[in-house]
Amino acid sequence: MRKITQWLLDVAEADAGPNPTDKQAASIVALGEISKNFGTMTVGRFKETMTTAMFSSYFSRALSVAFRDHYERQLGQWRDYVYMDTAPDFRDVQRFRQGMGGGLYRRGEKGEAEATYLEQEYIAYGVEPFSRQFDISWQVIQNDDLGALQQVPQLMAENAGLWLDAWVSNLYDNATFQATVAALGYPWAGTGRLTIPNLSLGINAMMQRTDTQGKRIAFPRVWLVIPPIYQLQAQTFLENVLAFGGAGGNVLNSWIAGVRVDPYIAFAGANVPWYLVAEPSSRAAAITVARMESMTGPVVFKKSSDIETMIGSAPSAMMMGSFATGDIEYMVEDIIGGWDDASYAGVTDVRAIYYSSGTTP
Repeated sequence: MRKITQWLLDVAEADAGPNPTDKQAASIVALGEISKNFGTMTVGRFKETMTTAMFSSYFSRALSVAFRDHYERQLGQWRDYVYMDTAPDFRDVQRFRQGMGGGLYRRGEKGEAEATYLEQEYIAYGVEPFSRQFDISWQVIQNDDLGALQQVPQLMAENAGLWLDAWVSNLYDNATFQATVAALGYPWAGTGRLTIPNLSLGINAMMQRTDTQGKRIAFPRVWLVIPPIYQLQAQTFLENVLAFGGAGGNVLNSWIAGVRVDPYIAFAGANVPWYLVAEPSSRAAAITVARMESMTGPVVFKKSSDIETMIGSAPSAMMMGSFATGDIEYMVEDIIGGWDDASYAGVTDVRAIYYSSGTTP
């Protein structure tokens, strides 16, 4: 970090030349302060460098200045195949499942019935706060003649949503879970790329799942979860009535609830993984995301100003910030959680999910 800061300082000094402008001089001073005090630089001291000089490309004068819209981002569609849970506080919650063990035995004349038993299993998970902070000086707001920085709260909320898409994806699309089920083999995992025969194998694998007593589990329908590179291929499978089942129609539609795209599924080269996930419910919670009760999504905060005018008047931007520094501080926070198992990572019910590595035809 020190080397990067020194390099930026050298570039700034070379660009400014012998007669730097006020803004260039301010940038050089700020970078020099960071480089000189790198070992003892605190968050508070670093905040002091976030001034109008750091926004030189925006505040430089031009004949016409306008902002372009953001690129449209690929959004995760996990809300259809992830089971949503809540937690009242920061202590772990426990979720139990129980069943009656054993079947019936023939009882002979005057014989006593064999005793049975209850089998119980449970998992525990909790929620944690995830946050990010952003601050600017009141002078930056004062110079913001386009009102672009007034969009900061909305941008922070949008960024939190994009981060959450990636966070949820990592609950199941990770090396830990993949290695565990790959070692178990079929019907827990496969290696085939997304083709109609391999998709049929995956559905058949879901039909073979059993509970702890060895009883067959019924999953009415499953979601096909894919990276974007498979999207056109999957839609063709499910929409072309002649693709599977002959002239009678595409029977896969009776088993597949739909196709959902996860833009964060990782792959390398031709090895493109895909998943089948049972429709989420308390019976089949393959992937669980817990939220703090009463929180439906990320929350954006602004720190209240501690400035009070006694005599005279001041620009409204000055009255938004801190008495000590003039900083205007924003924070975004979400309180969420999931399972973190040593073998299954964030997959809370391995019986309700099928993984294919996509490494073979």
